[in-house]
Amino acid sequence: MFPQSFRCCLLKVAVGTGLIVLLSPLFIAAQPAATDSVMAEIGLSPAPAIKADTLIIQNRPIAVFRADMMGHSPEKRVQKMRERIAELLAAGGTYDVAALPIPQGMLIQMGGNGVFVISFADLDSLAGETLEEVSKRTVDNLTLALKAELEQRSLKYMLTAVALTVLATIIFLVILAGIRRGHRYFYKLLEELARRGISKVNVSGVELIDANRQLALVRRLADLLAWVAALFMTYIWLTFSLRRFPYTRPWGDSLRSYMLSLLQEFALAIVDAIPGLVAVILIFFITRLLIRFIKTFFTGIETGRISLPWVHAETAQTTRRMVVFVIWLFALVLAYPYLPGSDSAAFKGLSVFVGLMLSIGSSGVVNQAMSGLILIYSRALKTGDYVRIGDVEGIVLSQGILSTKIKTIKREEITIPNSVILSTDVKNYSRLAGSEGVIVYTSVTIGYSVPWRQVHALLIMAADRTPGLRKQPPPFVGQVALSDFYVEYQINAYLEQPEKRLPTLAALHANIQDTFNEYGVQILSPHYEADPPAPVWVPKEKWYESPAQNLNPPANKSEKLLKPRRKTKNGEK
Repeated sequence: MFPQSFRCCLLKVAVGTGLIVLLSPLFIAAQPAATDSVMAEIGLSPAPAIKADTLIIQNRPIAVFRADMMGHSPEKRVQKMRERIAELLAAGGTYDVAALPIPQGMLIQMGGNGVFVISFADLDSLAGETLEEVSKRTVDNLTLALKAELEQRSLKYMLTAVALTVLATIIFLVILAGIRRGHRYFYKLLEELARRGISKVNVSGVELIDANRQLALVRRLADLLAWVAALFMTYIWLTFSLRRFPYTRPWGDSLRSYMLSLLQEFALAIVDAIPGLVAVILIFFITRLLIRFIKTFFTGIETGRISLPWVHAETAQTTRRMVVFVIWLFALVLAYPYLPGSDSAAFKGLSVFVGLMLSIGSSGVVNQAMSGLILIYSRALKTGDYVRIGDVEGIVLSQGILSTKIKTIKREEITIPNSVILSTDVKNYSRLAGSEGVIVYTSVTIGYSVPWRQVHALLIMAADRTPGLRKQPPPFVGQVALSDFYVEYQINAYLEQPEKRLPTLAALHANIQDTFNEYGVQILSPHYEADPPAPVWVPKEKWYESPAQNLNPPANKSEKLLKPRRKTKNGEK
């Protein structure tokens, strides 16, 4: 998976880290030895290390002892304290715990009997502990511990605790069974919904999640909810059961306090977030009202109800989107400080990460977006126009910031990046069509031996026969070039529908061939070097050779303008 060099480097780092971890205790242990040797050289004896010990009764920490007293170490002191407390409890009765100040510190008593002493040396000076604070905490802890000790020695209390635990366990198992049954019922309900059919999730015509995936997603959600409910009930049952017994009650109290503190923090966070949420909601509604006004304004410009010199109907929609985007961005900046958790390190880190990803991956997108804006505001084309962009010709389906979609005559959808369109010539056949229509044209080359007036008439006749070309203004012919061997004629006619340019042009080409063949005029395109022995043309009786069929409409009246040439003995007439 990784290169060999990377794995070797990783192995070296792991070995080095392991050696540091293994040798660090030796290094730390060697420091006191070195210090002891230096102290011995200067005539001082090293101070013995004192290990603190904690008095624990009924699984509850009572107090921490850090100093020697009367020649006893903290461990020995704790042992004597346990023996003293056991003697007093064995004597029977209940004991009130109190603290009595003495010169050495604070004497802790049980029913007037001294148990142990908390000296000034036992305090943690680094934590800022005081004798009064430590003694009060010790009295409270010892009181709870003695109460738990007495409860544990009570047979009635223990039987009651066991009974309550068993009852709680039964209820817990019943609830788990109910969760499992409800989970199965929910599964059956989902299968029933699947049989009825779950609608697909589509975005802009793209299917994101089908019915099967939706069903699998909902099932996973049902599993998650079931597990969360089961774990929550387990937590509650465990907390309740542990708190029933004196020895395990500290564990149950810690679980309960953790849950209560978590719920309290959650509730306080919700309460603290309410003013910020109110501000965010106000900003949201004000922004929505402003955007509705802007949409109404630009819709009026787009439909022509409102006229402004600096906003055109073609660019109204794009301008509206840009203004709406800027307003939403400004509203987000205003609402950001009021969002819950916006000042947290995680939220700030996520913001930095998103900004970094956008800055890295947006260079190409910004280029395309700027090209799209230039293309839109230059009004070179719009949705519905029939255009030719490079080698692509068709109707503009949509014009976006990043790309433009073209539907060709072959029913192909072609997406062209806007940067490509800016660097290519764009022919718009719809923009200047107006009431006269856009001109379609084609060229033929005819020899000098054919009268140019006859060629003009034949080309106009072919245009009159072509459906989709306007009669008014009439078509016209121009002689665009007088070449070495032929004359280049160009027929120009007005289209009725620009989006039918290609099929109309194809029909015009067919009619040109028919009219020239009908009158025996040879078309010399594309190249001509010399006259053939006989004119090359197709007589009318051979126009529909098998498998062709005569599906042409009746001849137009314009055909009577010219009569076919007939050959006689003296030449052509």
